[in-house]
Amino acid sequence: MKYSAQSVSFHERNFSEQVQEKGDIRMKIDCCNLACPEPVLKTKKALEELATDSILEVKVNSVSSKENVTRFVKNAGYDPKMEDQSDGSTIITIVKGYACKVVENENSQKFLDKSVFLKSDKIGTGELGEKLIVGFLKSILELPKLPNKIICVNEAVKLTTACSKTEVIQTLRALEDKGVEIYSCGVCLEYFDVVDKLKVGKIGNAYGTVEMLLNSEGTITL
Repeated sequence: MKYSAQSVSFHERNFSEQVQEKGDIRMKIDCCNLACPEPVLKTKKALEELATDSILEVKVNSVSSKENVTRFVKNAGYDPKMEDQSDGSTIITIVKGYACKVVENENSQKFLDKSVFLKSDKIGTGELGEKLIVGFLKSILELPKLPNKIICVNEAVKLTTACSKTEVIQTLRALEDKGVEIYSCGVCLEYFDVVDKLKVGKIGNAYGTVEMLLNSEGTITL
């Protein structure tokens, strides 16, 4: 089946380009220098509007955007390919075919359908607050059923970027080893200039965070 090169419209400040190459419909979108969650949202919209059996190329130029877009398309059932460019950017290529069924994790019975939402690297203030957050995380580690996700925003990203020898990093790594998914807000990591210091978990984004919280049966905020 052939598609017209005009079969998809995307009217946003020359944000995308659609061309036909060797019989393929190929949409190219430039997400460089866009703040979270724009790269994910732009990719989502492009995939929704792009015809089946077409190709989407997403250009990004930050570690957080690369991780977030790649994870989003994988979760949507696609198999993205990445190619680093000489200018420091990355091209993420997605072939839009038929939907793939996402297989449920066999370990899901080990987890509660709940998320832990952390907004600070302390519970309260001062040295006591630092001890309390470690105590709560260590207590979670001993539960018979664990929360399936821990989401860190604002100053809580200081927990996932702390020194490797600290008790909090060791506890978070133990939780991750047991299958708990840990996400740190990409914008927050960039704001505190600690993207390259992430010791545990993955870089998250606003769209993914909201989606996880709304799809969870409950959220525990510390």
